Amino acid sequence: MPSRRLHPAGIGIYAVQAIGRALFPLVIIFGLSLLGERGGGGDWTRTLIYALIGIGAATLAGYVRWSTTTYGVDERAIHHHTGVIRQEDTDVPLTRVEALDVQQGPLQRLLGVYSVHVQTGGGGGKGGEIVLPALGAGAVSELRERVGAPAPAADESARLRLGFGSLLAAALTAAQLGIIVPVLAFGFQVAQQAFQDDNGRTAVRALPDTMGEWILLAAVLLGAAWALSVVGAGVAFAGFTVARDGDRLRIRRGLLSRREATIPVARVRAVRVVEGVLRRPFGLATLQMEVTGYAEEAAVARTLFPLLRVRNVRGALERLLPELADEPTGLVSPPTRAWRRYLFAPALAALGAGAIAAVVLSSVWPLALLMLGVGYGQARWHAAGWRLAEGRLAIRSLRLARVTVLAPARYRESHELAQSVLQRRARVADLRVDFGKKTAARIRHLDQGDATAAFKSLASS
Repeated sequence: MPSRRLHPAGIGIYAVQAIGRALFPLVIIFGLSLLGERGGGGDWTRTLIYALIGIGAATLAGYVRWSTTTYGVDERAIHHHTGVIRQEDTDVPLTRVEALDVQQGPLQRLLGVYSVHVQTGGGGGKGGEIVLPALGAGAVSELRERVGAPAPAADESARLRLGFGSLLAAALTAAQLGIIVPVLAFGFQVAQQAFQDDNGRTAVRALPDTMGEWILLAAVLLGAAWALSVVGAGVAFAGFTVARDGDRLRIRRGLLSRREATIPVARVRAVRVVEGVLRRPFGLATLQMEVTGYAEEAAVARTLFPLLRVRNVRGALERLLPELADEPTGLVSPPTRAWRRYLFAPALAALGAGAIAAVVLSSVWPLALLMLGVGYGQARWHAAGWRLAEGRLAIRSLRLARVTVLAPARYRESHELAQSVLQRRARVADLRVDFGKKTAARIRHLDQGDATAAFKSLASS
């Protein structure tokens, strides 16, 4: 395949990218132009002129970048060239290419083109080593043929699809901290700004007067965050399909931006069964993967399947990843003497927080946090479990979500046995096994004999 340019739609895509990079300065210019002549018509005329100049400059930049970007394939490698002042040439040997991931965002869908990411085994970051943002369907097929990465042709028996009902359930129970935390942080910033204005007098008058009003305010903020989380999960997982195709997993997902990813099975180190707070009462979980080279990707990109019942986990893994198939239930609990150790730390932290809040609010109600701490410790104790049998390791723990790590012991990167002075007196120890940057299986306060035997067994596997 001789060197060629991208599809002409690449001009528009590069132009939009240029506008995106200049968005903040354009907003500043727009705001200054409006403030320059309040009430007059000249500000709008000047703003329109600035906008047209910006669009024209972005289009020119898009054309220049498109005209200087080429790609080609020979018997040795994929070649990519781009740039005018600063020119870049990238060669990826064909023997290193593990997948051609295809994506189609809203603009690309409108223009009828695809973005192709050339993935290798040692990328380790977001995107591909080469990104071709505008290829037609024919060019994608030809590139797949030349590289030796044919389009998916998986057996239906090794395919799972997320139906509409499951998608709705997944969205309603997602509770993604990546969305909830920024919303709460935004609320805090608004409150902080309000206190800075008018010496805070207006803000103080607006504060809730009763505990019920505080609870209502917290519920409103959490409700808004939950609604955004529902929308985000629905958009990310719409049309989710995963299939086993030989030694690869093929994953398709996305509503606004359609993504097709190929993951070599040999790079999957472990599976995480994640039972979120809203899903655990219904026996539901998400399957996530620890994939070598995908540590920098978002959690959604490491999702094997967004929602299924815990009792169906083994069956799903036997269809998709039989190399890692195991049962997430039937684990062995820590010894009974470790129970109080699971309760002590969260109970002490809750008591301290409640005491501080009681002093600040002049109320004894915050001391009820102690009961929450005790309940949390009890939940952690009840969730903890482990199993090491026939070379397969399963460890379950709880923070907010209950997470069970399933993996062959030989896939571990490291393992650690830790024991404090107090643990030595109680004859218990902590066991930790790392399978990658995002997956660390840890169980606390195991019987000392069991922990030592497991450590030695892992060392010999």
